[in-house]
Amino acid sequence: MYETIDSCCSGVYPCEAIDYFKEYRNTQNILNDILKGHCLILTCGRELIGTGTLLSSNARRIFVNPLYQKMGLGKRIMRGLEEKAIKEKVRIMDLDASLVAYSFYRALGYQTQSEEIIQVKKRAKLKVL
Repeated sequence: MYETIDSCCSGVYPCEAIDYFKEYRNTQNILNDILKGHCLILTCGRELIGTGTLLSSNARRIFVNPLYQKMGLGKRIMRGLEEKAIKEKVRIMDLDASLVAYSFYRALGYQTQSEEIIQVKKRAKLKVL
């Protein structure tokens, strides 16, 4: 996840926002979500190449290693999470999208319901769609 954040977010977000993304994706938060929700992990041999978690109706931490992006793997993860949501009788899934992931989710049919500005360290702000 950290490789993907560094690769995709550098040049789009300030360092403070990138640090915020990484802190949100710390090991304890990920483990808590795995224990409470449904986690999908894509591997190639022993290499982790993608992941996504469904916690109640919220899709979170959908990542694909930059070397494997643009191959339909992110879409595959989202479809797996959507299938699980349907089985759990979730009628509407929600998620937070970064600016770099916005077009990906739009292409899958997701719509912006609101925009938020999150205050991160110092004076930096993070726009979440």
